[in-house]
Amino acid sequence: MKYHKISSAYRLIGACLFGITLLSCESDDQVPELNNFEIKSLGLSGVRVNELRLMGNDLYAITQDGIYKSNITSSGTMELVGLKGKNILTAALLSDTEFLASFRDINDMDIAPLLYHSTDGGATWKELENDFGGEVEEPLFHFEWNPSQPSVLYGTGYQVIAKSTDKGVSWEPIWGDFDMFANRMKVFVNPAQPTDIWAGGQGGMENGYLIHLSDEEEINYWNDLVPNPTTVKKVAFDTQTPQGIYVGWEGELARTTDDGQTWETLIDRHEEAHFFFGVGFSSTNPNLVFAGKWEKTDGPQPLELFYSLDKGDTWEVKSFPGVTYGGIHDLIVKTESGKERVFVGLDKGGVYEIVMNR
Repeated sequence: MKYHKISSAYRLIGACLFGITLLSCESDDQVPELNNFEIKSLGLSGVRVNELRLMGNDLYAITQDGIYKSNITSSGTMELVGLKGKNILTAALLSDTEFLASFRDINDMDIAPLLYHSTDGGATWKELENDFGGEVEEPLFHFEWNPSQPSVLYGTGYQVIAKSTDKGVSWEPIWGDFDMFANRMKVFVNPAQPTDIWAGGQGGMENGYLIHLSDEEEINYWNDLVPNPTTVKKVAFDTQTPQGIYVGWEGELARTTDDGQTWETLIDRHEEAHFFFGVGFSSTNPNLVFAGKWEKTDGPQPLELFYSLDKGDTWEVKSFPGVTYGGIHDLIVKTESGKERVFVGLDKGGVYEIVMNR
C-alpha cells in the first residue's frame, strides 16, 4: 500500500504529557522539542557538494571544487584538503591519512576520468593507475568501503558494481559489467550484515532498479517498485532492525522491514520531481529518522528537513528560509547528548549543520 502522510506530531507529544502510554515517549530525553532547531553554515557557499563522509570527528565534503573537511568538535568551517578546482564524484577514506578520490570533468566529458590517491591526509595527491572500466574509460561514480572488511573496496560505474582488493588498482565486476548503456548507480553495504550489498541506479531508458546481493550473489532484483522515470540515490539501514531498509528514489522515499519481501512508500513526491539523496537515523532513539531531498532544478530551492518520530510512518517538515540553494545531496546524523546534529551537503549551497535539540 502506498501512502504519503506529513501529519502533526504535536498529538504524539500531547499524548505523552497527558500520561497516555506510548512506546516512543517512555523517556523524556528521547523526545525532541518540536521546532527547536538551530542552523549554521559550515562554508562553501555556491559550491555543489556531491557527498559527505564522516571519519571520527572529521566531516569531509566531496565537492565539484575539491575535498574539504571540518572538525565537528570545534564547529569550524570547511577547509581545503586537496584537489582544488576538480569535480570529485566520490571518495573513499581508508584511514586518517589514506584517501582515494574519483574525478570527472563536468565541462568536458571527453577528458578521461581519473582516480587520485593520497597517503598523507590530502597534502599531496598522485594519479592512480587502474583498470576500472576495463578496456573503456568509465567514471567511478560511488565508492563504498566497510571498515569491517578493510581489504575490500567497492565502486560503481554506469551499471556495474566492481570490487578491488588492492586499494583501487585492479577491479573485478561482481554485478553488471563495464561499458553498459545506463546512467550510473550507487552501492551500499549493510553495516549490521556486511555481506549484504544493496545498490541501484537508472538504466538507459530512465528505468530505476534496485538490487540486493548476499556474499556477492544476487538475491533480488526489482525494476518496478517505483514509477519511472526514477533512480536510486540512497540506501540507508536501520541499525536497530537489520532487515529495515530505507531507499531514496527520484520521486519517493520507500521502506522495507523484511529485507525486501514487501515495500511501502513513506513520502511521495513524484509530481514535484524530488530526489531523496539523504536518509539518517538517531543512534539513541530508534524511532527518529531524518530525510532530505533535492528538486530537479538549476535555480534556487528551499532547504527542507523531513523528520519522523515513528520510524517514517508520519513526517514533519522543517524549512529554513534563509538558505537560497537548499537542495540536499547528502545527509549525515551525529547523535550527542541532548541533541541530534544533522549535517547536510547542498547543491550549490555548501555545507550546513542543523541541530535538533532534545
